[in-house]
Amino acid sequence: MVGNVGHWSACERLEQEIRSMIRLKRFQPGVITVASVLPICAKLKALKQGKEVHAYALKRSFLPQVSIVSSLMVLYSKCGMIEYSIRLFDRMKQRNVILWTAMIDSYVENGQLYEALGVIRSMQLTEHRPDTVTLARMLCVCGELKLVKLGKEVHGQVLKRGFGSVHYVAAELINMYGTCEVVDKAKLVFSAVPDKGSIAWTALIRAYGYKEWYQDAIHLFDHMISNGCSPNHFTFEVVLSVCDKAGFVEDAYRFFNLMSRYKIEASKEHCIIMVRLLTRYGC
Repeated sequence: MVGNVGHWSACERLEQEIRSMIRLKRFQPGVITVASVLPICAKLKALKQGKEVHAYALKRSFLPQVSIVSSLMVLYSKCGMIEYSIRLFDRMKQRNVILWTAMIDSYVENGQLYEALGVIRSMQLTEHRPDTVTLARMLCVCGELKLVKLGKEVHGQVLKRGFGSVHYVAAELINMYGTCEVVDKAKLVFSAVPDKGSIAWTALIRAYGYKEWYQDAIHLFDHMISNGCSPNHFTFEVVLSVCDKAGFVEDAYRFFNLMSRYKIEASKEHCIIMVRLLTRYGC
């Protein structure tokens, strides 16, 4: 309830700011300002306010600016109005990598993975070469649909373009192979990453969990800590999920208590996992 009140309060403040900004006669927001406001609307899922900005952009003839169209696509997809995102994309005669990626994201956001795959296939038939963000999204779709063959093709593109050391691309590669239970490949990708951050470690821990190598996942987490890499909130969510699946109650307590050392507050997800684990094993 408190969260909902905070959300509506933020939306109301945003609406007031947008209206006052638009009504000022001496100051008419330009393309950059509008493109900056839309991601805030998307984050808050403030559909009403986002539509007001959309109307203002139309009035000022800011469309078809790619930055605005892509931001609008993200806004509508996050608000569950995927048909608006599709309409914006279809109306763009000149498309670039940013727009293709926004369309893939829109489908993924709404759980329409096969439609996202269709966009990927269509993009591959154009002259546009995917960048690191697009490749990461493509790997995410391959992993979710367990399309390891296509995932390997994307991996080939990653290596050809020299993107293997980009941390979020490497993490999606590890996730993709992990989800498809090709853990040996996931380990090879992990080994090749020169600067292993928390997302690479987390991805491999998760891969071990998919393969049901639960004890190895716990050891890997401890190895991550001993190597001086700080886990983030998602790392703890993944390792606690491993404990939940394996029934490792003592390890779960240890990791849950460890969170305070890294100044991470227990989230709703962390608490749900702990309650489920303790309930299941009668502790």
